[in-house]
Amino acid sequence: MSKVAESDPVVLLVVQGWKRRQYYIKPRKGGVYATFAGVLRWDEIVGKPWGYTGKLGKATYYILPPTRHQLLEEFGRRRSQVIYLKDSAIIALRAGIGPGSKVFEAGVGSGFLTVVLATIVCPEGRVYGIEERYDMLEAARHNIELAGVSQCVSLRLGDVKQGVGVSGLDAGFLDLPDPWDALPAAYEALKPGAPLVVFIPTMNQLDKLVTRVEEGGLFVIEEAFEILKREIEMVPGAVRPSPRMIGHTGYIVVLRRLAREETPDTGESS
Repeated sequence: MSKVAESDPVVLLVVQGWKRRQYYIKPRKGGVYATFAGVLRWDEIVGKPWGYTGKLGKATYYILPPTRHQLLEEFGRRRSQVIYLKDSAIIALRAGIGPGSKVFEAGVGSGFLTVVLATIVCPEGRVYGIEERYDMLEAARHNIELAGVSQCVSLRLGDVKQGVGVSGLDAGFLDLPDPWDALPAAYEALKPGAPLVVFIPTMNQLDKLVTRVEEGGLFVIEEAFEILKREIEMVPGAVRPSPRMIGHTGYIVVLRRLAREETPDTGESS
């Protein structure tokens, strides 16, 4: 739609000097919306074209449609700590997936990573999501529908350690407290050489994962890293890094599935 309708999700960007704030609203008749620069009424928003520029005191405001990520961040349901976009984007791209890829994700949580994966693999590809908790699964289902990618996602309640349920997949993703216990199931689900990306928050978990991978012989570690995000204060004539940043959220470990060891043919017969 070219203009804002009542109850449409709206990103209200307000800029005054070095201050730059985003507000996420759904305008309703009679509503007022407070910002650091003053108050806007619903009739100053509804009916305006997307991309509209207005004045609010000394500030300038912009009426923008939310991106898919902003829809999830502000209007989605959360039942667990979600994977930040700074992590989910590199997780998906580092796995090398694209349109048509078929992947699994264990530990779906609120479905934020699921949406990123589905956005990439749609329309021909598929994400097979597995989650142990029913409340999280329902939150994920809501968020996936909100993002408009439910046609590319299959969700089920269960424990990935008992098996993914499909095989020959192009990539896998684990966001679990004990991902090392899911390695055998992931091995059976993936193609030889396929990436398995693990997201874990603590160094103790990372150390245990490394040990189990080395002992198991099913995967090889390709790399492990973390992503830090620092915004830039965009003020004409005084552009500089912000003193605040999103630091550690988790470690990203990229594994590759190895080929099965072939039993040597000794040529002996019984």
